Amino acid sequence: MDEHVKELLDRVRDTAATVGEAAETTARCAGKYAGQMVDIAKLNMKIFDLKTDIGELLRSIGQVVYDAHLGRESDQNAVESMLKSLDEKHAGVEELKGRIAVLRNARECPGCGATCGRGDKFCKTCGKEL
Repeated sequence: MDEHVKELLDRVRDTAATVGEAAETTARCAGKYAGQMVDIAKLNMKIFDLKTDIGELLRSIGQVVYDAHLGRESDQNAVESMLKSLDEKHAGVEELKGRIAVLRNARECPGCGATCGRGDKFCKTCGKEL
């Protein structure tokens, strides 16, 4: 075989091996990213469920307040229990948001609520120090 042809085939083989390695790395990263997106979607569904529960609790508390306004008797222990549950659900939402931020490698600006990178020193939206 001609030396030039052999050299060309060797370069083609090396290039194909490099492309194969790059494709493997890309596929692995894409799989990891897809897995993270599924995890984020599950966490968002849990947040949605908690917010639905929060809405129901607020409606119930509002009904008790309105009943009291009308002079109807209300159970103070039930209100305290609902308020405690409401606090727990809000804490659950915040914890899930924190887990999502970790998966996204991001955090929320305390000033405006925008999503910022973990390494950011200032919010890109409002300029507040993080």
